[in-house]
Amino acid sequence: MKKTLLVSALLICSKFAVLSQNVDEKLFSIKGKWILDDKKNVTIQRVIEAPFLSKEDIYNRALNFFAYHYIEENIKIINADKSQGLVVARGVFENLHNNCRGWHAIKIDVKDGKARILVTLTEYQYPKNISSDGVFNTWAHSKVSDEIPVNAKGSKYVYWGNTFYSFFTTATSLVDSFEIAVKEGNTSKEIESSSW
Repeated sequence: MKKTLLVSALLICSKFAVLSQNVDEKLFSIKGKWILDDKKNVTIQRVIEAPFLSKEDIYNRALNFFAYHYIEENIKIINADKSQGLVVARGVFENLHNNCRGWHAIKIDVKDGKARILVTLTEYQYPKNISSDGVFNTWAHSKVSDEIPVNAKGSKYVYWGNTFYSFFTTATSLVDSFEIAVKEGNTSKEIESSSW
């Protein structure tokens, strides 16, 4: 009996060690690719050069970007100011890791020939209670700054490490898509430039 318990404990420990190592590798691969703002929110920033486009063209592509990359209930444009060349939105990514959601803010600044996008990862929303039919009936919230890796003393290393990695890579993919939308349009160069 003691031998069985010891073997079980060793298997659990080794499984956790493998999971932790996997998370360590993931977090190491994205180290230095994000910054913290004054409120300890994680921010991804990119400046996109589009030298042959006017401020108005880039602004229109930025606004159209949301229609192509979000469904309505997952994004809300808070401010769209053409004269300032500014678009601010709040959105959510679904199903990051273990049904966790990731709330984020997007700020886009445009001027002739360039755009800057900031995606700020602000909050997790995760299932707290599941009903007998498997539906989440209560959601809990946690600030990104309270969890791993921003808060090195955060709990649930494997869970939050994987969730952060998923949140970060999803946001980075969004930034990549935005860069393509600015440079090439939201559909394709051929379709965007065709006469009708």
